[in-house]
Amino acid sequence: MNTKPVIFVITAMLSAVQCMGQSNVVYYGANSNALDVVFSDTNLSQKTQSAIIADLRVCLQAWRQETKLMLDDDEGSEVIGYLDIPRTRSHYPEDIDFPKHIISNGTSGVALQIPKELSDAYKKAFVLAAANAKAVTAANAFVEFVSSTNFLTLPPKNLSDYLLDINRTTKEVIADAQEIISDLRQQTYYPPSVLGFYYSKEGPASKNLWMLVPCSHGEEPLSWDPFTAIWHKGKWKFCIWQEKEE
Repeated sequence: MNTKPVIFVITAMLSAVQCMGQSNVVYYGANSNALDVVFSDTNLSQKTQSAIIADLRVCLQAWRQETKLMLDDDEGSEVIGYLDIPRTRSHYPEDIDFPKHIISNGTSGVALQIPKELSDAYKKAFVLAAANAKAVTAANAFVEFVSSTNFLTLPPKNLSDYLLDINRTTKEVIADAQEIISDLRQQTYYPPSVLGFYYSKEGPASKNLWMLVPCSHGEEPLSWDPFTAIWHKGKWKFCIWQEKEE
């Protein structure tokens, strides 16, 4: 697999995220504690490892305040603890689990273990991202805009550039713009994981690119859920593609 376009795409996605320290480290907790990362698949290139770790940092950047390292004294097990994190489904699809197992690591004591199943899923996701580099690169700009005060003052006539709703006509979107924008801003949005991009027949085309936009809402502890967006006519749009029940 050619990793150069993959690394380019991931780098573009992370332009607003601070990258700290050495490559095989992630950060967790309110104090940005460093945690080494080890891969079960020892055949992964360093470029692929770095791309995976960059994506893990995207997720942990959002969850950091609520993430804790939990260790136990079961010396007979390879797994000596776990990373306690909030709902990971905000960033990851339902069939993929965020890594949580902590194992002994001779170089620094403990490390977060990345199972081969996860690194394989990432490699597939990088291929999809490279094939849709323009859309994936635009994802952060979309999240940044809908999180900004500029979105609150968006002219009603322009809302259809950011929303695709099967239950509303363009005229209805314009008429309901103030209410829709207010509802959308009840959440706090975060940059997506590369694993949050996927193809689906659901949508206006025979093959649609979708994205899980991570978001949190409520007071501490936060509730976490994804909001779906679709790449439509060269733009990311929040998308509601399920018809209302009568």
